[in-house]
Amino acid sequence: METENEDEQIQKQCVQLFSSTDFIMEPKVFDTIKDYFRHGGAPDQVIELLSENYMAIAQTATLMADWLILTGVEPVDVVNMIVQHLQTLIEKHFEPKKADSIFEAGGVPSWLTEMTEHMNWRSMIYKLAEEYPHCLMLNFTIKLLVDSGHEDEITSVPVAAQQVEVFTKVLMTTIQRTIDSEADEWKRNIQELVQLACHSEHTYLYAQSVLSSLANDAKSMIIRRISEEIELHAKAKGHNVTEITLTLDGTTAFPKVYQPLCAMLSKKALNPADVTTLYKIYQSPDAPPVDLIRKPAFIELLITQLFDPDSTLNPEHRPKYIGLLAYACSVAETNKKSSRKNTVNSKEELSQTTIALEKALEICLSSKSTVDLISDLNELYKCLRFPIVAACVLRWIEFRIFDPSYFKLDQGTTPVHLIIIDEIVSLHFLLHQKAFELLVRFFEATFAELDTLVH
Repeated sequence: METENEDEQIQKQCVQLFSSTDFIMEPKVFDTIKDYFRHGGAPDQVIELLSENYMAIAQTATLMADWLILTGVEPVDVVNMIVQHLQTLIEKHFEPKKADSIFEAGGVPSWLTEMTEHMNWRSMIYKLAEEYPHCLMLNFTIKLLVDSGHEDEITSVPVAAQQVEVFTKVLMTTIQRTIDSEADEWKRNIQELVQLACHSEHTYLYAQSVLSSLANDAKSMIIRRISEEIELHAKAKGHNVTEITLTLDGTTAFPKVYQPLCAMLSKKALNPADVTTLYKIYQSPDAPPVDLIRKPAFIELLITQLFDPDSTLNPEHRPKYIGLLAYACSVAETNKKSSRKNTVNSKEELSQTTIALEKALEICLSSKSTVDLISDLNELYKCLRFPIVAACVLRWIEFRIFDPSYFKLDQGTTPVHLIIIDEIVSLHFLLHQKAFELLVRFFEATFAELDTLVH
């Protein structure tokens, strides 16, 4: 009795398949017919169902393609039309559960492997994987593509972030491409890398950990720059990643440096007490590594606090701020057999940088008019040969030229601040971009007090 019920059930399942459109074209048609006969199915019904439900959709498409070719359409264009239409249909009717069922028979279907060999189908898979992130078949196919060396094609961050193996390969490929990129490609490549790393907290931590481990090789400066770009993007999105940064770069190994530095970077504001603490630490004979205070965000805070004309910094604290900034920007260290040593010229360079910063700050803050500034121009030019002084003066100029009352005080043909910018860019190539962006903003800005700007 049970056998009869089983036979009837299998026959019913087979009949349903035979009744589907163009089932005779399916790869499993012969296996289904064998199962049907094995469980007592009638041959007449098989023939009737298969013939009645044969619509010849594939053959009709082939016929239409032949007609198009006869009318003069290029065969390649015809193939592309068919592929695009198939992609549209698949994307429209895709069902993750049915897609996952292909693994029930065991093994990887040969047609899936063949699909991964063609760019058009790979593009469709990437698109579907982004839309259906939990589909096992799509995730498996993505891993298959990455293992086949197609990770550079994955531009969708959600797709790359689904699996650790996939994310790792895509991340490493993107890092390598960014490192090897020319100047004109750098911006695009770094944006792709930043988007990939900042997809989530997990991807950020993973990417920064990878970069931290890579920072010990010969290209450590490029790696650090990439890491800083990722950090800036994360902060721009409103995330406080200070603790992650300080942990990965080893700052936590120096608690006396970590605590004040973390507090100031998290609040994005300097504190005289914390700055004094750091200053004393770095004035000691056994000072910690200078890299700990070379954070771009920290350097920027020091520059702004010192050279902002509206800064409320107590003059008594300025020497400590200047000393810390000069130390961060002029002291070089070498690592030899795990022991740090200051280079021979560090003390002299530190002294010269400190003096130049003090002199430049004095000139900038005491110049109330163009005449005052012109009289000190030669002295200022001497200070500008130090890169950090040039960066500070450029920041001060930014504050000055965007002051609403700027043109009330400066009615000259060429504002003297623009002359100083010209001197800065002639001395320091790395400040070209900042100077250019500043000038663009300046010439695009509107000033109520200015009638005509004579070039």
